[in-house]
Amino acid sequence: MLIPSSRLAVLFLVPFCAITRAESLRWTCTTATQRWQEMPEIKLGESRVYADREAMRVLVNTKLTHQKIEGWGGCFNERGWKAMDSLRPADRIALLHDLFDPDGALRLDLCRTPIGASDYAIDLYSLNETAGDTEMKHFSLKRDKKWLIPFIQAAQEIQPDLKLWASPWSPPSWMKENGSLHGPGQENHIKDDASTFDALALYFARYIEEYAKEGITISMVMPQNEPNMTTNYTSCLWTGEQMARFIGHHLGPVFEERKLATEIYLGTINDDDDRGGFAYWVEPCFSDQATLKYLAGLGCQWDSAPTMAETHLLHPRLPLMQTESECGNHENDWGFAEYQFGLAQKWFEAGASSNMIWNLVLDETGLSTGGWAQCSPVVIDTRQRTVIRTPYFYLYQHFSHFIEPGSHLAQVEGDWGDKLAFTLPDGKAVVILANRSDQDHPVTLNIDGRRTDRVMLPARSFNTFVTSGT
Repeated sequence: MLIPSSRLAVLFLVPFCAITRAESLRWTCTTATQRWQEMPEIKLGESRVYADREAMRVLVNTKLTHQKIEGWGGCFNERGWKAMDSLRPADRIALLHDLFDPDGALRLDLCRTPIGASDYAIDLYSLNETAGDTEMKHFSLKRDKKWLIPFIQAAQEIQPDLKLWASPWSPPSWMKENGSLHGPGQENHIKDDASTFDALALYFARYIEEYAKEGITISMVMPQNEPNMTTNYTSCLWTGEQMARFIGHHLGPVFEERKLATEIYLGTINDDDDRGGFAYWVEPCFSDQATLKYLAGLGCQWDSAPTMAETHLLHPRLPLMQTESECGNHENDWGFAEYQFGLAQKWFEAGASSNMIWNLVLDETGLSTGGWAQCSPVVIDTRQRTVIRTPYFYLYQHFSHFIEPGSHLAQVEGDWGDKLAFTLPDGKAVVILANRSDQDHPVTLNIDGRRTDRVMLPARSFNTFVTSGT
């Protein structure tokens, strides 16, 4: 958790006369009309003015850090690869480099993939629809080999160190009370019996083992996407107690027996108004020693930042992931990118070690299996065979291009609201500021007591500042 400013004032009272070494800030700016501009470098530590009363302050303390950043990424989905398949080969390869190349634009290194159909599958399916096949004799990756596996392997060719985690949107239909892969209604619920849980645990294990044969390592799994949702696309209801019992008494023991190194997180939690929170979802895991033996972390998305924050407060050593960002309604405009900045700030302040895009790529319709048109950083016009990088792409680049795994969230204070700061493994500081107003605004940056003169943030802009480290 970030420390309140009232307790931090003394940390930023560095006498100006003590500042002797000069340093510079590299400044990259994106506005609603001009993308990814390299701005003139800013001197840091040579200001002649102690305080600029008209400029809002940004105060960064890189010596006071919080959670380690594990990575940046999004979810592989069938409809994304189908859209990419419409591109000319050279354009598709160029886009993959933009997304995954360690020297490219977004530099994605931590991604998600569905186990069976997500809501952006071509249609609904699981990896074993043979009813009663508790031994998984009919488990098959035939469907995944058409869309998902080629997408993942194409990314791996460009980023060999890509880490991958997975979760189902629904278990096989025969493991559910309604006998269907989707809802609606309370019958869209996992069957609560040991035989079903054992079969589902084996389903997970076979998934990991068969993906390994394709050269794809699944480093972590979560039992269920949004276990409080019942929808017209793949979904399944669970209780918090059921998820804890499944992890501790079925999934974990099967992984141990089969010598699988894949970690198990609780997730992906998405609270609603009727039930949710730490007590409902997380506390059952901490109340069962068998579950704690296997629990490696917590994954949250959408409305569950308060659950993450409470978990971070009570169990600060437990790794926490933001597992999916909100998807919008196909706006793909500047306002949606600004909204995503606010979401990123909320999640990092709650304790998240990652920031995950939902769909990386969609076609021009943005439509899901259930008919919901959503946003994505990249849109492919399949008719024209062209690539459109939306404002969300550039907002995300302002984070993922600069902040590598192993960085830490740094303490940042001051009266400018839209701000985040990080320290890199090499000791450099990264400060990210958004100006959501229609006017240019002056700010001053103070990084560990070294100050800048006034910096004018352009109207409707995203800005990343990186110290030179000299």
